[in-house]
Amino acid sequence: MKNHTETLTTAYTMVQAAGLPYSPEINTILCMFISPEQIRLFENDTLYLKFLENLIKQRENVSFPEKEEEFQHYFQDCLLLKRQMQNGHSDFPEADYLSYTLRLLENLKTPYYTTFSQVLLCLERCFRNRAVLEKTLKGFYSILIKSSEKTRRYMEIIAVQTDIYKQYSFFTEELISDLLLHYFSVFSDEKEFWIKKYGGILPSDYFKLEETYLKQYTPSDRPLCISSYLSGLSFWLSDITKEKADSSVLAASRPLITDSSFLNTYAYNMTARAYLTNPAIGREEEISDLELILLSPKKSPILIGEAGVGKTSIVEGLSWLLQQGNVPELLKNRKIFKLTTTSLLSGTKYVGEMEERMQSLMKELEKYPEVILFIDEIHTIVGAGSTESSNNDISNMLKPFIDRGDVKIIGATTKQEYLDYILPDKALSRRFYPVSVDEPNPSVTLDILKGTIPAIEQQTGVSNPFSEATTDEFLKQLILLSSADNQPKDRLTRRPELPLTLLEMAFSHAALRSAKEVSFDDIISSVRHTNLLKKEIKQNAPSFFGEKGDKSADIFPF
Repeated sequence: MKNHTETLTTAYTMVQAAGLPYSPEINTILCMFISPEQIRLFENDTLYLKFLENLIKQRENVSFPEKEEEFQHYFQDCLLLKRQMQNGHSDFPEADYLSYTLRLLENLKTPYYTTFSQVLLCLERCFRNRAVLEKTLKGFYSILIKSSEKTRRYMEIIAVQTDIYKQYSFFTEELISDLLLHYFSVFSDEKEFWIKKYGGILPSDYFKLEETYLKQYTPSDRPLCISSYLSGLSFWLSDITKEKADSSVLAASRPLITDSSFLNTYAYNMTARAYLTNPAIGREEEISDLELILLSPKKSPILIGEAGVGKTSIVEGLSWLLQQGNVPELLKNRKIFKLTTTSLLSGTKYVGEMEERMQSLMKELEKYPEVILFIDEIHTIVGAGSTESSNNDISNMLKPFIDRGDVKIIGATTKQEYLDYILPDKALSRRFYPVSVDEPNPSVTLDILKGTIPAIEQQTGVSNPFSEATTDEFLKQLILLSSADNQPKDRLTRRPELPLTLLEMAFSHAALRSAKEVSFDDIISSVRHTNLLKKEIKQNAPSFFGEKGDKSADIFPF
């Protein structure tokens, strides 16, 4: 505590030395970059002061954040970068770190900050040759500043491939750099020539195919260069697309859903998301029911289950299967777009605006017949958009299109809301076929939690150090604690949401203290700080996991 106090005193002295009255930039540094909490999170008082000194020196050359959330995003990126560079280098490259933090700050107020930070973090982790890293970053940045939101998403996908390439010894850092810059340039082309080249292959699919190619690739005796690598990959891809000529021609003949489309404005494409693991573990039966109903001519499925049982996860599971092509032939090339009633109603002030939006939506769905709409909380479409002079709400506008089979919709709602809103409207309810989604039993919940850990590890940067047996034991304990008897009566949460929330919070507690591994103390903290369990359960949290977790003993301490 004494050292932190001295550090904070020095920090205030540095700000005072900048002169009074304070400039807006100095005020920003004072209010947003100096606090005991930041010092503790930095875990290195000397580096923290140099970081602060760097900001003060460069205050007139960079643009400081204006909103607290922007600052929090930036500061967390700086902490993540510090931890990454400390773990990845024998000697911490302090000058490089301070330079990168300024680069992040320079881009903070730009629309492409998130992409820049993610790519910087990814490349810094993978490159050890500083000259090659700088060349790659410079080339990437020159493309980034001219890119659209869509192409920025492609860039994030491309950067992740660096980890894949590093697994193969025949890839030098120079070759990886050339390959990344090639892909950055090609996939940022707004004219999308690259889509036509391989019969409609999107970036996520392209790199999955490239991974398959790499697993069977045999390098020659000659050093590998980018031209020879791309040549071999191109021939291989051409053979693959010829084998799927019929489906490729069909996909290429369909119009592409552009950034300016209605769907991309008011909905988002669930089949374009990156799923690290199966998001619907143990829900094979419900997904099979969805597929069957979607194949029927004039019915759409509606998922009915209590909040927290995983209705949205089931739709994500179907999206994941669609990505992999592991669906019935008639569902291949389908895309699921999630649409909310709120997004449709947002900004509508005058009579007729809602009708115009619905007409635009229907026209677009007719233009893109491969789209399936997912409407969560579908009961909200009943009455939405109606006025005193008209009862023509969203549900009434959708009915004719569902009836003709022009539109396929997946709805989701709770049992009570289905009974209160959907069922009384006989014309609407007959167009939907209900699929019951029950709370998973403890055994299935355990499988869900185990299967979700890799995704949580990736999102938090924290790993699970425990053996499989120990992991099973503490997950079982989280499931037991999540029983209805241990929850407040007014905030009842079903499985798997509550134990999954506790698990995610445990990893978040570890990330908050910049730990590389989750501990029993983190698990106990997640139980203690939740508002979803009774007070006495939270107070007795240590007794459920033992007074102190001992992972070295490789047993769960009861």
